[in-house]
Amino acid sequence: MSMKSLLLSPELAEAAKLELKKLRNNVLVARKLEAIIAACSFGITEVAKVFNIRHMTLRSWIKRFLESGIERLKAPLSRRRKSILNDSDREIVREIIDKDSQVTIDVMVQKVLEICGKKISRSSMHREMQELKYSYITPRPQHYKQDKEKVETFKKTSMRS
Repeated sequence: MSMKSLLLSPELAEAAKLELKKLRNNVLVARKLEAIIAACSFGITEVAKVFNIRHMTLRSWIKRFLESGIERLKAPLSRRRKSILNDSDREIVREIIDKDSQVTIDVMVQKVLEICGKKISRSSMHREMQELKYSYITPRPQHYKQDKEKVETFKKTSMRS
């Protein structure tokens, strides 16, 4: 019978569960946190077999998490996905949005292609806008048969609250 690791504790499992709840869209870190949580209940060796990793790998994840939290579980900056846009391109995006706050992502993609010569997807543009602390606001839908003149007269004649 194997001994229980001194690294494992209920506090470790609770801390990992809290970080897992806060985590967004990072599957690799979520997998590591789930392995740490499971190790607290079932042991390092058993969890390593289930997750198909070496037990030393799981021990290193646990040690990193204990030392400095979730940051050490993330991939280093040198191994993360590189952005298509550089700092000068981001500044151009910022200027375009500051000039026209109602600009859409599709228009932004076209302008970046024209100005910077870089083809960027809609999702990448949305991510870049979020990193620049801009939010994407979608307009309220309007029916294609809606009469704009009637809507405007209704707005003018309706009661104000």
